[in-house]
Amino acid sequence: MTDHYHISSLVVRALPERLHDVHAAIEALPGAEVHQSDGIAKLVAVLETANEQGIAATLNAIETLPGVLNASLVSHHVEETAGEQLESL
Repeated sequence: MTDHYHISSLVVRALPERLHDVHAAIEALPGAEVHQSDGIAKLVAVLETANEQGIAATLNAIETLPGVLNASLVSHHVEETAGEQLESL
């Protein structure tokens, strides 16, 4: 049996004065990691989830964080694992 996991990237725009807080809050979400920041108001986040519903739930959680202006899905890729289950999922 082959398992799948989903890798997605997002661009997140935040209020400049809340960027640090938004960065920390995203990092605290399961399967989420901030990959890049412009240090002013934008972040690139990468998500690893078990399915599309996980992407939607995490995206919604990010969009509702205090200080977030918007979050946009940029890419989505499905990886297959040969029966291995990722611990982070």
